[in-house]
Amino acid sequence: MIQERLSTFAGLPVHTFDGEPEGPLPAPDGVAWGIYHHVQDNGAWGAEVPENFDLFLRTVDTTRVTHLVIGYWGFDCEEFDPVERLVDAADRLPNLRALFLGDIRDWDLHLSWIKQSDVSPLFEAFPELEHFEIRGSDGLWFEPLRGSRLRTLRFEATMLPAEIVSAVADSDLPALRHLDMWIGVNQVDGCASVDDLAPILAGDRLPSLRRLGLENAALQDRIAEAVADAPVVARLESLSLARGALSDAGAEALLAGHPLGHLGELDLHHHFLSDAMAGRVREALPGVRVNLDEPQGRPEWLKPKWRRYELDLSASYIAVAE
Repeated sequence: MIQERLSTFAGLPVHTFDGEPEGPLPAPDGVAWGIYHHVQDNGAWGAEVPENFDLFLRTVDTTRVTHLVIGYWGFDCEEFDPVERLVDAADRLPNLRALFLGDIRDWDLHLSWIKQSDVSPLFEAFPELEHFEIRGSDGLWFEPLRGSRLRTLRFEATMLPAEIVSAVADSDLPALRHLDMWIGVNQVDGCASVDDLAPILAGDRLPSLRRLGLENAALQDRIAEAVADAPVVARLESLSLARGALSDAGAEALLAGHPLGHLGELDLHHHFLSDAMAGRVREALPGVRVNLDEPQGRPEWLKPKWRRYELDLSASYIAVAE
């Protein structure tokens, strides 16, 4: 579960703006401004994101703001659509370079319940945007981008729609260096599958990509198999298959595929590898920083009583499932 708000974002500390400011404010371009609802000492809610956003625009010299984080805005986008509100305020934020939409903790709203909308207008309103992250995929829409200056693009989801993966694959992102997608589970029609990742793994439209994360996936073993022979891996500096249901089978595929010794980092944390396989991975990649933290033990779907009935319970074993 996601239990804490961001403390840093895109290289800057997050400064929470959640009500009437007390004391001097930091330099507008020295922090990532976090717009959240205000929780009082007695636990009661004070001003919420819509009010705090308006107060932020009135209080801070937003022409100098470069980083912005938006927190919990409600159960839907009817009363406050963060995309619409940001687009309306685009002339007040001419130097915005980094945006996180949905810094929402699990106890505020489960990840699968976060309502999003069409984020495409953001890239028209903020053509200089270099870093974009979004949490939640219910209702999310993303049009393919052309000639974007994006360097980092991240999606956090429990059921990432296939349309989002296809839109990223169809985009021309010549400057993109870092792409993360939390795939989640494939429990309903329209969820992303391993096949949807093929154009991204080919890397033809991602010439600058150096960091790739395909994470939080129930089908992490199948993703590992696809990554093992993917052309894009040869140019990567960092690869992450973390937070998912990776077992020995997926790790075996990685070791049998294209060499990974050129990587600076291989992140496999939150995994289901046996001790023996974890040792093999480390031994095979002596010059790579391999993250094998958070071992989860032997998963139920690998135990004979479940394999006998051909049940796939891997969806229950991803790091963020709801």
